Amino acid sequence: ISVGNDKITRHNLSNIVRLGLGDSRKLDDVVDNSFHAATMSFGIRNVPEKEMALCEIHRILKKSDSSLPSKLAIMEFSEPGPDSGVLGLVARFFIRHVVPSLGALLSGAPKEYMHLQKSIKEFPSPEKFVEMMEGLKCPARSPENDELEVHTFGAFRVTEVINLNFGSVQIYVATPILKKYVTE
Repeated sequence: ISVGNDKITRHNLSNIVRLGLGDSRKLDDVVDNSFHAATMSFGIRNVPEKEMALCEIHRILKKSDSSLPSKLAIMEFSEPGPDSGVLGLVARFFIRHVVPSLGALLSGAPKEYMHLQKSIKEFPSPEKFVEMMEGLKCPARSPENDELEVHTFGAFRVTEVINLNFGSVQIYVATPILKKYVTE
C-alpha cells in the first residue's frame, strides 16, 4: 500500500485515488454509493463468503450516475476447462503440479503453495462465477431515506470475461444493477 500511495502522491492523484486494506465482507467505513470503480486481483477465491463480499462491493459502488457507470473488475485464477485445448492441459498441469512444487522449493513455504493450488481447484468455473455475480440478491437501500427497499435487490451484470494465460486467469468486468422482485 505504501508503494502505491507514493505513486499516487508523485502523480498528484491523491484527490481521486484512495488505496486501503480491509475485509471485503465488511466495509463499514465506506459510505454507500461512493465509488465509481472497485478492483480485486487474486483475492476473491480466498474469501469464504464470496456473495457477502460481492454485496459489500455492490453497496459501495455508485448505481445512479448513468453518464459514468460504475465498474467492478475482478482478476482471478481458475483451472482451465476441458475445452481449453492442449495449452489448457499444459496450464492445468502447471497449476496443479509445477507451481506448488517450484513455489515450495523457492520460497521454503510449501503449505502456502499447496493452498494456492487447492484454492484454484475449488474456485468456481468462469461460467459458475458469472452466475454467482449475476444471481446475487444484495440488500438495497433507498437513496432518499437510507431504509432497506423491500422490493429491490442488487446484483451485477457481467459485461465481459477476458480469458488469459490459456484459460487459467480471467478478468470479470461487471456493472452494479438494481432489480425488482416480481410478485404475482
